[in-house]
Amino acid sequence: MRVEIHPHEFRKDLFFYDVVSSFSISLCGCPVIFEREIEIYKTDDQLLSFPGAYSKVKHLAPFQLRQQALKGDINKSKHIASCCMMLANTAYESVKQYNDGSETFEFFRHIRNASSHLNIFQFNHKEPAHPAKWRAAVIDHNQKGELNTLFGKPCFGHFIGVADILDLLMDIEQRVILQLDADTINTD
Repeated sequence: MRVEIHPHEFRKDLFFYDVVSSFSISLCGCPVIFEREIEIYKTDDQLLSFPGAYSKVKHLAPFQLRQQALKGDINKSKHIASCCMMLANTAYESVKQYNDGSETFEFFRHIRNASSHLNIFQFNHKEPAHPAKWRAAVIDHNQKGELNTLFGKPCFGHFIGVADILDLLMDIEQRVILQLDADTINTD
């Protein structure tokens, strides 16, 4: 079956291009570690080395990671959720100064907060404080704290998925571009 591919075209000169590219590379590497039939990293002498500025070079052994994954010690779904959490955190922090108070940005803020709480929605007694909606996804701001139906539930892999975080970032980038364009017009 042939699948039509719709690439996410983030602007290289803005905030998300590098982090989304790194995220995508990590997800594309999943089969190498998690799928037995992939013929790579079959011996323990294959190492990847990473230098440090203050630490000695660290060596990673993909063979060992692969063995852990094949035994079930490392879970593909948790890996993907962790990648989503890192992406959401980094992406939000890079554009939070452009938070326009919209329902979309408020939604993004809650996704980022869940990411910071190990993929679990946590709301204090005043949160969610404002309407938070993105496309058909809603975080009910009338249910506060532990009374919110999302409280204590996973974000990635339960509430939203990989495709959603990518589309959310595309929508956020468009909001940021509008602000940048408006700033350019106002300074001219």
